[in-house]
Amino acid sequence: MEQLIKQALKSLTKLGNSEHVALLSVEDHGVGVIVGGLNKGEFTLPGKRLEFKDTPLEKVISTKQAHTFHGTIIDSLPMPTHQDAGSGMGCLCIPLQDDNNKLVGLALLSQKSATPLSAGLMQVLNVLRPLMASILQTSMENEHLIQMATLDSLTGLYSRRYFEGRLQEEFTRFRRHGGVMSLLLIDVDRFKQINETCGYQEGNRVLQEVAKLINSSIRKEIDIPCRYGGEQFMLLLPNTNVDGAYVLAERVRKRCEQFRFNTSKGIPLKVTISVGIAHSVDIVHEETIDENGEIIVEGGPENLLTKEELLYRTDTMLYAAKQAGRNQIMVWW
Repeated sequence: MEQLIKQALKSLTKLGNSEHVALLSVEDHGVGVIVGGLNKGEFTLPGKRLEFKDTPLEKVISTKQAHTFHGTIIDSLPMPTHQDAGSGMGCLCIPLQDDNNKLVGLALLSQKSATPLSAGLMQVLNVLRPLMASILQTSMENEHLIQMATLDSLTGLYSRRYFEGRLQEEFTRFRRHGGVMSLLLIDVDRFKQINETCGYQEGNRVLQEVAKLINSSIRKEIDIPCRYGGEQFMLLLPNTNVDGAYVLAERVRKRCEQFRFNTSKGIPLKVTISVGIAHSVDIVHEETIDENGEIIVEGGPENLLTKEELLYRTDTMLYAAKQAGRNQIMVWW
């Protein structure tokens, strides 16, 4: 799919005599996604979401007619503006429609000025429009399938199956190149009681809110959050030791403790979490006796744990947090 998008962008660049081009998908409710772009020959797949409201693209979407606006470069890609941004450039916006005349996307091309293209050149570009629309549709369908395979439908976090694959990848990488990673296993305290008292729908709402709190606490595009099963969540933290993992766990624990959970009828709920933490490196401690007879404990060689041992330690620490009274964090140091 990436190769098709890249080839389509190259064709736009050549035929439109443009140094900057972009392909956007158009979704409902005035939102779209940047599917791909070319910036002076450099290809990008940003996947960034855009809102079209109050932008020149609203006119193109509503009329389904190509239009040339003033233009500017944002994140290395061409974007139309209502007023001259001082660049002197223009941005040609071409609507892309499917066989049923439904708008599925937009092609954006930078121009040397905001002067409309000649009829001959527009005719050449129009030949590409059905192909571009077909590529965008295929890309959107593939993205939907990928999301179904990788994301948990309730919380929007990664699925357990996807997570286990990423965990194996990280272990393979660390065995080759070294480093450390940590795991957090999070469990919603007394979740069974919430379900029995308030119903499963309210329980699902609690899980969704907890997932949002987790997602807002992690490093985007680095940490890997998943719904591990039931009321449990797992976080994989690459290049993070247990000290850093504890800081994150405490942040999430406090946010859950302080968050005002309510049922759909406005009844407040007290929701807390328990967390177990372990990291991938096992430090062998060595004891020595100094000249005064005092025992000195020093860190010795480090051994990389197996994936199974890391999971076991994380689960053991979660159990310890539960036994300690819940709303706790326990770490396998």
